Amino acid sequence: MGASHPEELFEAGADRVRYVRRMFGEISGRYDLVNRVMTLGRDQSWRRLAARELVRPGDRVVDVGCGTGDLAFACLDAGADAVIGVDFARPMLSLAQAKAARRTARAGAGRSAWLLADGTRLPLPDASVDAWCSAFVVRNIPDLDAALAEARRVLRPQGRLAILEVPRMERGWVRPFARVHFRRVVPLVGRAISGHATAYRYLPVSVDHFLAPSELTGRLRAAGFRVRAVRMLMLGTVALHVAERVAE
Repeated sequence: MGASHPEELFEAGADRVRYVRRMFGEISGRYDLVNRVMTLGRDQSWRRLAARELVRPGDRVVDVGCGTGDLAFACLDAGADAVIGVDFARPMLSLAQAKAARRTARAGAGRSAWLLADGTRLPLPDASVDAWCSAFVVRNIPDLDAALAEARRVLRPQGRLAILEVPRMERGWVRPFARVHFRRVVPLVGRAISGHATAYRYLPVSVDHFLAPSELTGRLRAAGFRVRAVRMLMLGTVALHVAERVAE
């Protein structure tokens, strides 16, 4: 299920977790290149923005769904003392570890650790990190509420959260053009670069089944977070939510 019809992955009983894990493992080698092409090179600046909004000097940060590590490294560059990258696709973690090894010679590069784990079951103690972040991940988590509950659990009181994501677009003049881009252009370019038949057909479907920015704001509030800022990027096709853990 899901190999030829991504819509089926959002039906009751579908094993979306298994599909997404395999898919990201298979596209890991070209993941960074596809991101650069799809976003015209802007994805790295969005990660740097998220890190600047989130990180305070000396923070311990967990990056959930860290992929090849770019957001984690942006957090280190923004002043984090240590970053824990978590992903459930082993090939992605291997690439992140290789990047980290290349950074070790840099003065003040910070400390990084890489864990193979699920974002809804983090192998971290309660109240053990200052900040939690993710980039283009949460729409792929079937149980978003469980992931947000885990984020709240591992964050210290007044800990901070940042989510960078492609939201479902609300009505507006950009929406028809964005849908054509996601439905037509993205699958063609993604397949041409990655060689993967369905990964970039899954992407627009996952966006259609995700939340609009206002809905994600509501879910964060319901999960015990105070939303400090919502920044719309790239004509509203990308959203950055920044929030703070509300004290008990």
